[in-house]
Amino acid sequence: MVMITDLPFDLEKKILTLVPKESRPQWQTTCKRWYALRQDLLAKKHLAQTGREFILLLNTSVFSTTINLQGVHNNVDPTMEFGGKLGSLQDSNDLQIDSIFYCKGLVLCTMVGKQRLLVCNPSNRETRYVKPRSNGCSEYALGYKGSKSSCVNSYKILRYCRYFDMQMMRTVSEFELYDFMSDSWRVLDVDEHDSYISACGVSVKGNTYWVAKRYGNQFILSFDFTREKFGFLPLPYESAGPGVSVDYGHKDTAVLSVVREEQLSVLHQYLHLFSFEMKIWVSNMIGTKKVSWGKFLVVDVVLLNVVSFVVDEEHKVAVCCCTDKDDGDEEGTSIFVIGENIQRHVYDEEVTIDASWPHLMNYVPSPVHVVRKSTRKSKRKRIARRHQPEEGTSARSVEETKVTPKAKPKAYRSF
Repeated sequence: MVMITDLPFDLEKKILTLVPKESRPQWQTTCKRWYALRQDLLAKKHLAQTGREFILLLNTSVFSTTINLQGVHNNVDPTMEFGGKLGSLQDSNDLQIDSIFYCKGLVLCTMVGKQRLLVCNPSNRETRYVKPRSNGCSEYALGYKGSKSSCVNSYKILRYCRYFDMQMMRTVSEFELYDFMSDSWRVLDVDEHDSYISACGVSVKGNTYWVAKRYGNQFILSFDFTREKFGFLPLPYESAGPGVSVDYGHKDTAVLSVVREEQLSVLHQYLHLFSFEMKIWVSNMIGTKKVSWGKFLVVDVVLLNVVSFVVDEEHKVAVCCCTDKDDGDEEGTSIFVIGENIQRHVYDEEVTIDASWPHLMNYVPSPVHVVRKSTRKSKRKRIARRHQPEEGTSARSVEETKVTPKAKPKAYRSF
């Protein structure tokens, strides 16, 4: 007798593509692996028809967007469409998001005010709130240990804070790690360094990479979530160094992105050298200790403040998210498609809320589950307090008080 698990993988995929879309809800309880595989097949089919899928943080809200690049080299204008929004939970107001960080299907959202974090999987609509031990100047990154990311318990959150201590009269860096399994933060004991993170971080194979500066020189700062160690990697260009003056207030544009969730990409412009040349590299290999680069794109373009970008290897273009000020000194957000002899404007937002910096990133659906932290212990404590024995009542009757089973999480809207 042939079992389901004995079927070749290609045959499984062929069978699942023939199953009607309407029957998907029944699969979730029948075969979770088939359900996840079918979800992935439908997502890939949808993207092939409508274009690349991205996540866009805009004015404290997170959207799912698609950009269709078909025919972009044949004078066909690319189109951008907004999909779902990471919306309201039933028991809260609309989420006000300050920054986002993507890692292998999961999105880490830092709320405005940085008083709480939200980890969510837009694909299966699962969420988990995490309360930081400290607020203020902290920056957060999401990664995972080892080579597998099938369970949220393999993920960790890194908190990084750099500030000037008035008592010590020097710059101090603080690092903490949050563990999903224990639902706790712990101080990370690392060597002191004076690196200043100058651009948003990205995740490649579970590790995090930032553009950083030290003594005026730029480099890539990496963090290995398995070894819990920082590392330093060279950029594919020579840093101008502290001796080069900055003209008109514009500094170097140096931004990181991720290609196929496996390689790192760097966008760079020497704006203060009066150069309109934009260069993009993609890593041939990447680790926390070693990297090699290959040039992807070199174009002449005037984009003064690229805050994020994504690379499309098939069409050999980059989608750039930029900010700029209008005549009224209001901050605006624009999205361009850039390639050889191509500069297409696909989106423009007149005003950007100060509390939220726009951010565009790739998104690949993943079936990884976001396990909510257990509340059984806290419920037992609440029930025990509710049934505190009065004078003359035996303690045994309190200890035998039954604990109400944990309720199922409420449904909510997502992408």
